[in-house]
Amino acid sequence: MNTKLPILFFLISLFTYGQTPINSFYSVPESYFAVVTSSTAVDQSASGADLTWDFTNLTSVGTVQDTYDSPTPEELIAYPGTTSVLTITETATTTSSKIFTREVAAEVSFTGAESSGLDLNYTTNNGVIGTFPLSYGSNNTDAVSGSFNYETYSGTFTGNIVTTVDAYGTLNMNDVGEGAYSGPVTRLKVVQTLNLTYLIPNVGTVTQTSYFYYDANDGTLVFRTNTVDVVVSLLGINETITVMESYLSTTIGISDNQIVNNEFRIIPNPVSEVLNIRLNQNESIRSITLTDLSGRQVLHVNSNLTSISVNHLQTGMYIANIITDKGVYSKRVLKK
Repeated sequence: MNTKLPILFFLISLFTYGQTPINSFYSVPESYFAVVTSSTAVDQSASGADLTWDFTNLTSVGTVQDTYDSPTPEELIAYPGTTSVLTITETATTTSSKIFTREVAAEVSFTGAESSGLDLNYTTNNGVIGTFPLSYGSNNTDAVSGSFNYETYSGTFTGNIVTTVDAYGTLNMNDVGEGAYSGPVTRLKVVQTLNLTYLIPNVGTVTQTSYFYYDANDGTLVFRTNTVDVVVSLLGINETITVMESYLSTTIGISDNQIVNNEFRIIPNPVSEVLNIRLNQNESIRSITLTDLSGRQVLHVNSNLTSISVNHLQTGMYIANIITDKGVYSKRVLKK
């Protein structure tokens, strides 16, 4: 009997079971994250299979919320090709930053970023993150170029973005507001190295290193970190800023009967099989339309149904447009 073939199948099954592809780059729409610090160093240097990350000394110092929208006409002019705008808002101060992305045929690219102190516009050459789903070992290197604003300085940049699904294993986190977390995750690492031109070429560099940890069971982005190093010796600039955020929930104490500003809710989000719509009791649904980020209609129902099947849809981000007898609502939906 040939024993090599069964052993081969056994090894393949182990590998498949051990890691789960990352189906979508995006966080859960309308989700909340705790901004955290750690009393001990958060070590993310190791990469590989079956790792364990113990981020169990976290302390919450604030909360942010992720919301997704289509680009405005002004944003499309500033960041051509953009299909989605992620706004990350500090709930205490309403200060926000924005990440602009382009998704075509499951390929996701950066088109721009706006944050306090540093704005990047990839108008010359977008930064490709990858074509999802991404599995362990996937990697991509892409050239990027465009313009920047840093405090009072403006110029251009060139460089590259390196994306790698470099690790999977178990992530353990202590309670920072919505309970402790322990579960299997797959990690995406994104490193951008940008050479700045301000009056003279290569006057300085910006290095941005981001880690994204996705739950292997449902694809939820459960932890993310971002470190930005800016070095411009000519101007005396040498700064490092690190932000760490841990996923909380999509509600933070908002119950089904506490719909703010008459806004509808979609439950669950991400959704795998059935999409449920919650509205005020005095509203009636007339139609439900789902489009992908390129604007292609993938589902349309002329009905007052409050639950529809989305099991047939591919994994990815969609826009749900709900027409009621009181108005029109729109929200991002993540299909897992």
